Amino acid sequence: MALATATVLAPRTARANDLADEAELLFQLGREAFEAEDYRLALERFLACNRLVPNRNVTFNVARSYEQLGRYPEAYRHFTRALIGESDEDRRRHVHDALQRLIGKVAVVEVITQPPGAAIYLGRKDLGPTGATPQSLGLAAGSYTLIVERPGYQPRVVEVDDIALGETRRLEIDLDPILGRVTLHGDSVRGATVRVAGVTLEECRVPCDVAVPPGEHVLRVEREGYRPYETLVEVRAEGRTWVRPTLEVQRGAILVEAEESGALVEIDGAPHGYTPALVRLPIGVHDVRVSLRGYVPVERQVRVEAGSEERVRVELARLEEVNAASRRTEAVADAPSSVSIIPREELLLFAYPTIAEAVRGLPGVYAWDDRAYASLGFRGLGRLGSYGNRVLVLQDEHPTNDNWVGSSYVSYDARTDLADVERIEVVRGPGSVLYGTNAFAGVVNVVTRPATRDLGGEVGVSAVHDGVGRVRLRGEAILGEDSQVWISAAGARGQGRELVLDGDGSTPASTIPRSADAFDAGTVQGRYTWRWLTAQWFAHSYEKHQPTGWFETLPGDPRARQRDSRAFVEVRAEPTFGALQSLTRVHLNHYRYDGFFPREVAAGGLEVDRFRGSWVGLEQRFVYDASENVQVTFGGEGQHHFQVEQFARDERAILLDEPDRTLRVGAAYGMIDLRRDRFRVSGGARLDAYSTFGSSLNPRVAVIGQPYAGGNTKLLVGKAFRAPSIYELYYNDGGFTQVASPGLEPESVLSLEVEHAHRLSQTVQVSGSVFATRTTDLIVTRGEGTATQPLSYVNSPHPLATAGLELSVRREWRQGWMLEGQYTLQAARFLEDERMSSWLAFQSAEELRRVANVPPHMIALKGAVPLLGRALTLGSRLTVQAGSHDRFETVLEEPQGRTEAFALWDVVVSGYEARTGLRWNAGLYNAFDSTYLLPVSHELPQRALVQRGRTLLLSTELEF
Repeated sequence: MALATATVLAPRTARANDLADEAELLFQLGREAFEAEDYRLALERFLACNRLVPNRNVTFNVARSYEQLGRYPEAYRHFTRALIGESDEDRRRHVHDALQRLIGKVAVVEVITQPPGAAIYLGRKDLGPTGATPQSLGLAAGSYTLIVERPGYQPRVVEVDDIALGETRRLEIDLDPILGRVTLHGDSVRGATVRVAGVTLEECRVPCDVAVPPGEHVLRVEREGYRPYETLVEVRAEGRTWVRPTLEVQRGAILVEAEESGALVEIDGAPHGYTPALVRLPIGVHDVRVSLRGYVPVERQVRVEAGSEERVRVELARLEEVNAASRRTEAVADAPSSVSIIPREELLLFAYPTIAEAVRGLPGVYAWDDRAYASLGFRGLGRLGSYGNRVLVLQDEHPTNDNWVGSSYVSYDARTDLADVERIEVVRGPGSVLYGTNAFAGVVNVVTRPATRDLGGEVGVSAVHDGVGRVRLRGEAILGEDSQVWISAAGARGQGRELVLDGDGSTPASTIPRSADAFDAGTVQGRYTWRWLTAQWFAHSYEKHQPTGWFETLPGDPRARQRDSRAFVEVRAEPTFGALQSLTRVHLNHYRYDGFFPREVAAGGLEVDRFRGSWVGLEQRFVYDASENVQVTFGGEGQHHFQVEQFARDERAILLDEPDRTLRVGAAYGMIDLRRDRFRVSGGARLDAYSTFGSSLNPRVAVIGQPYAGGNTKLLVGKAFRAPSIYELYYNDGGFTQVASPGLEPESVLSLEVEHAHRLSQTVQVSGSVFATRTTDLIVTRGEGTATQPLSYVNSPHPLATAGLELSVRREWRQGWMLEGQYTLQAARFLEDERMSSWLAFQSAEELRRVANVPPHMIALKGAVPLLGRALTLGSRLTVQAGSHDRFETVLEEPQGRTEAFALWDVVVSGYEARTGLRWNAGLYNAFDSTYLLPVSHELPQRALVQRGRTLLLSTELEF
C-alpha cells in the first residue's frame, strides 16, 4: 500500500528552514523504514516529523503505520484526523477507504457537542486530548470514561459501557455554560430593555435576571422616552451581581388647543388638565383624547420628540343626540321625529327655573299657567283644562305623568329646579309607538347629568319668579371605571304674587293677597349606575295655594290649595349579547293628590278631594342588529295599578268613595330600521290593551334621507292615542254637579309631517317643517254642572285638525357663542266629521267656533355672547306670541274672546370661576314688564288670567 508523499513548504526565516529540513529527513527515514516493514521505526519517524511540521499526509502515514502494527484504535484516530481540512477528493476517498477497512476492527464512538470544539479526554486528562468535537473515536472493545471540556463551559464526564468491535455509538452532549447572573431592578426603570455587549440574550425587561459569562461586561438599559443607561459590570462565575440603573427622562411638550375652552385633555388614559393645555411628556407616541360634554370626543396619536413642542389643535363637533325619539341614543338628524334639544350650556346660562320656562320659544311649543298648574301645548294641541295630559314628560325615559288625570308636570310641580339636568329633549308629534298613552302631541324627556368627579358635591341658592326662594344640595362619586352614583335634595318656597281678579259683572274686582298664591315644593332624587345596571329614584311634593276661585271656590281663601306628591323607583338592566341588546325595566310608582275647595256653607262648605294611585310595571325589550343595515326592535310591557282610590266629601256628605278600583295595562310592540347609503326607513307599531276600554293600535313610519351633502329630509307619518283617564271615566260627586263617564273611547291622532334641514356650515343650520294632524274622539265636557244638567265627559263627533309651518335658523354653541331664531305658524279647526274631504278642506264645523288656546304666530330669538373672555356670558331671549281664543268654543255659549299678542324679553348674565367652583346668574325675566293674559279653562271664573310681569333671577352655586 502506497504511503502519502509529504510536501514541506519552506518558510522565509532561517529557523523555519532548519525545521523543514529536519522534518523532511525524518519523513524520508520513516518512509524507508515502512518500506523495509519496520513499522515501529517508521511510526517513530512519522510522529517526530509531524511534531515538527504538522501535515495531513504525514498524519495519514502515522495511521498506516498503526494499522500495520495492529493498533487499530490509534490508526482509526489518525485516519480521522487526516480528513480534517482535506479538500482533495482523491485523498479523501483514500482515507475513507482506510476507515472502512477498520470498521470491524474497532468500536466507534461519535462524540458531538453543542457548542462544538470541546476537547475529548479518554479516561484521564494527563495524557492529553484525543481530539476535539465533533470527533469519531476508534476504540478497542470495552468500557470507557470520556471527559469533554471546553473553556467557559462546565466539563462533562460520559460513561461508555461495553462497546463491542464493529459497534458505533453516537454521543450528543449539550455543554452548560459557566455563567454569572446580573439582577436589574428599580421602579423607575420598570419595563426597560436590557442588552449586554457581545452577548445574545433573550428579551429582558426590568425587573429581570441576565445570565452572562464571567468577566467584565457592558450593560445597556434602554426605554422609550429615556436616555440610555450604560455601566461596566464585573460578573463572577456562578455569582450574582445586583444593578439598580437610573434613567433620565427625555421630554418634549404638546400644546393641546380646541375651539371650546375647558375641554378635558387625557393623555394615555390619564387626565392632564383642560384646553388650552401645555403638557410636558416623555418622548414617544402618546394617545391624546379631548372631550367636552355635548361634543363628539376627538382622539389622536401624537409623537413627541426630545426638546420639541408639538401643537395639537382639534375641532369639536357638536354632539346633537336624542334618546326619546327611538328610546336609544341617536343623532338628531337620524331620529324618526322632529326634535329640539336644550343643551347643558343653555340651561347653565339662562338658569331656567322650570321645564315650561326652558321650552318656551321652541318651534310649535307654547305654555300657559292658571296659577294651579302650568301646561304645555304642541302644534295647536293645547286643550284648556287638560292638565297637559296630551304631553308625556319623562325623566331619563321614565314616564312621570300621574295615573289619575294623566297630568304632565312642567313647573315647580315637576321638580324644584333644573340643576341636575344635562339636557331637555323635546319631540314633537305622536309617540305612542314607543310610550303608549299621553305621548299624543309630544314628548319631553328630562335627561339628568351623570357624576363627573371622584367625590364631590354642590350647594346652591336662588331667587326666581314671584319671590320663589330655593336651596339645593348634591353629592356625587365615581365608584370605579363602570360605576357611579349621585343624589340630590332641593326645597323651594314661593311667596306668590298679588292678583287682581276681574269681576263677572255681578261682583266687583278683587285683590288677592300674595299668601293665597304661595307654594312649597321639595325634591329628592338620585341615580346609581354599574356597568349595564341602572337604578334611579325620584320623589317630589308640591303644595300650591289656589287664589283664582277655581271650581267655584272662594277667591283668596287660604284654605284653597292642592298637594301633588309623586315618587318612583326604577331599575333597568341593559346587557348586550353579541348582536342582541336586552333591556329589562322594573318600576314602582306612587301618586297622591289632596285638594281643598272652600265654598259658601250653603254650597257645601269645604270640599276635600283625595286620590291615591300606586302601580308596578315590567318591560322587556330586545334590539337585534340583524346586519349592518338592519335593526329589529321588539318587546312588551305590563302595568298593574293596584291602588286606584278616589274620595271626595264636603261638609254635607261623602260625594265619592271608590277605594277598590284597579287598572291593568298591557302592550306589545315591534319596529324595524332599514339603512341604505344615505337613506333610512323606520317603521313600527304598538298595540296597547286597557282593562277600561279595550285596545288601540298605533303605527309610525319615517323615511329619512340625505339628498345632498349638508341636507337632511324627513317624511314622518304616525298615529297616537290617549286613554281616557281614571278621572274622566269615574270621577263624580254623586250627581250633584258631575256624573261618571265609563263609556269613553280613547282619543286618536294622525300626524303627517315633512321636515328638511340644510347645514350652511359646521355650526349654522336652517330647517323648516310643515305638519298636519287630525284628532278624533276628542274627549270634551258636556252639561252645565248642575243637578239637572250634571257635567260629564263624552267623545266629540267633531275631529280637531291642526296644520302649520315651523322655520328655524341656528348657530350652534361654539366658543361661548350661540344664536337661534324660530318662527311658528299654526292653525286649528273643529271639522264637521271624520271624512278625509273634511280634513283636506280644513273647514270649521258650523256649531263650533275657533279652537281655544292656539296662538297662530310664535317668534323666538335667543343668543349668547361671551364677555370678559369666557368667564362671563350674556344671554338674551325674546319671544313674541300672537293672541289666542278663549274657551267659549260653541255657538250656544257667550261670545268668544281673544287675548292680545305679547312680547317677553329675558336677559341673563352668567359667570363661572373655575378655581373656586363658583357659578352665578343674574337677570330679568319679562324685562319689558309686559302685562299679558292667557286663556284658562272652565274650571276658573275668568276667561283669561294675567301672567307674571317682570321678575328677578338671582342664582349662585358652589362646587366642592
